[in-house]
Amino acid sequence: MTEQTTDILIIGGGPAGSTTALYLSQLGFDITIIEKKKFPRETLCGEFLSKEVTDILKELNIFNEFLSLKPNKLNSFRAVDETGIELKSDLNFDAYAMKRSVFDLFLLDKAKERKVRVIQPAEVITITRTNSEFISEIIDDSSNKFNVISKLVIAAYGKQNILDKKLERDFINKKSYLNGVKIHLPIEFLKDSFNDEIRIYTDDELYCGMNQVNDKEMTVCFLENRKKSKIPSRERLIDVIKSNKNFQKIFKTNALDYIKSTNIYGTGNIFFGKREVIENGIIMIGDAARVISPLAGDGIGMAMESAKLLYSLLIKHNINQSEQLFSDYKKQYEKLFSKRLKTAKIIQSIILNRSIRNIGIRFANKYPALLPYLIKLTRNLKTA
Repeated sequence: MTEQTTDILIIGGGPAGSTTALYLSQLGFDITIIEKKKFPRETLCGEFLSKEVTDILKELNIFNEFLSLKPNKLNSFRAVDETGIELKSDLNFDAYAMKRSVFDLFLLDKAKERKVRVIQPAEVITITRTNSEFISEIIDDSSNKFNVISKLVIAAYGKQNILDKKLERDFINKKSYLNGVKIHLPIEFLKDSFNDEIRIYTDDELYCGMNQVNDKEMTVCFLENRKKSKIPSRERLIDVIKSNKNFQKIFKTNALDYIKSTNIYGTGNIFFGKREVIENGIIMIGDAARVISPLAGDGIGMAMESAKLLYSLLIKHNINQSEQLFSDYKKQYEKLFSKRLKTAKIIQSIILNRSIRNIGIRFANKYPALLPYLIKLTRNLKTA
């Protein structure tokens, strides 16, 4: 079997992996990214880009190029429950929306420009750790296998991967029954267009986020609890649009026919609980490390922030599987993200429970300062 060598192997070319490569390329490392899909490609995501994201784009000196792609600027947030009560707040920070196919390709191309080696499409199928190196077995789209030998492996592969099972990660056999689905809907199918606002609509054990990603399309992304429901996700969305009077105010009738046939992007059994951020010496970043509730709008932000965190530590530590590096990453990861993760999880549990949600929304409606406060708690308080 043929072999290649690299200083750092990154598994996954999405925002977490590409941002890690962009940062670490500044330290002079030889870096290889393994990405299993061809780009551009879509993936499950609310497609919200927070201030944390724009701050990092500026720090990496690629913000102006990002703006040239014409992301949609977002200024406010509105939550609408099934009874018609609306909560609204300004975001009070710069935010944008953009299709993941566009954003991910942009970041990966920037990494290539900085001499990062990208092997795509290809997948890591096994990783063997020795005292001084990792041996990763790779298979490409032609079924050719080869090894990549590296000093460090960083897993940036998203919410779920075949490696989770091989690494015997604690969460792999846990059932969350939470399923996420995303579609892109042309705005011509909407009665009500809101290009500068994020909206959250609720229904029974379901919430749906919507924001415009360009001048023609709206992202419709929902999370549902499937413990009781056996209806396919596409049909569930259609049924909710038919029955929920607030959805009926924004969707035209012909939107239902479009939803029946359009591409749908989804992930089942999404686990939002605690995961280990170091597994057998492999450093986890982005969703591989922890998945945050999508209503917090912070998934891409956390992916890119965890890349920046690792960069700050590798300035001080070497890459030879340093136990001090692993220990510091665990501590700093918890310090940076724990409050946001806990807050988002609590809010999500409330939103998915109709009885508690109705009480909570009425309380928030009575005290308008609560919503901006909750938004702030789901941000990086140092930069938000």
